[in-house]
Amino acid sequence: MATIPARGLHRMALASVTALSLSLATAAETDPFDDDSLWDPPRSESNQGTLNFLTDPPENRVHHHHNQITLAASSLDNGWVMLRQCHSDIDSVRRAQILYNGDTTRDIEIESQSNIEETWVEGASVQLREVRPDAELCVNARSRILQVLGEGEYLLENGPFMRRFLDGYFPMRVTVAVSWGDLDLSLAAIEPEAQPGFEVMESPHGVIVETTFEGRLQTELRLVNGEGP
Repeated sequence: MATIPARGLHRMALASVTALSLSLATAAETDPFDDDSLWDPPRSESNQGTLNFLTDPPENRVHHHHNQITLAASSLDNGWVMLRQCHSDIDSVRRAQILYNGDTTRDIEIESQSNIEETWVEGASVQLREVRPDAELCVNARSRILQVLGEGEYLLENGPFMRRFLDGYFPMRVTVAVSWGDLDLSLAAIEPEAQPGFEVMESPHGVIVETTFEGRLQTELRLVNGEGP
């Protein structure tokens, strides 16, 4: 991620979902020498990657990365889940790409888009051209991100999530909603733990994580059968 991409290209490495380098990550870098009239770089003072949860919303709207992860009975055997991933308030740029891990991501398709001139799937990526203000994009895929740790114990990792410009990290909002329906699962532990700026909402059928932060965020959810050990 340290390399400056091709001229005018804005990258979002979605780490979610797989060490996404599927990254349910969202990393962004751009060429500072490109005369890109659409690119409006962050104006707030950036941090250098230290994770900082924001308890007060930023003054301006920031990139919202929303992941809906659905587990089926087969997921508990093979680790594959259904992923619906939506982005809103994407930075306005001439070209962008969302990168996925080709080894752990299949059947990528664009569900919807708005305020983007053109989008298309290219290998393990989604390409965007002429991203306008208030742009939104939703993508569906299958992802192998659930690890079987032992009898009745599973690990779901997402990240790193980040919104990066040159050497700075800027605020972004991330929502991760994990649904297991009627499967006999429960949340045993989560990292980071719930705290101001990092909200965890549980139900018998899933869990939702909601956060706005600066820096790099990696999440780990440990799931167990039933009520757990």
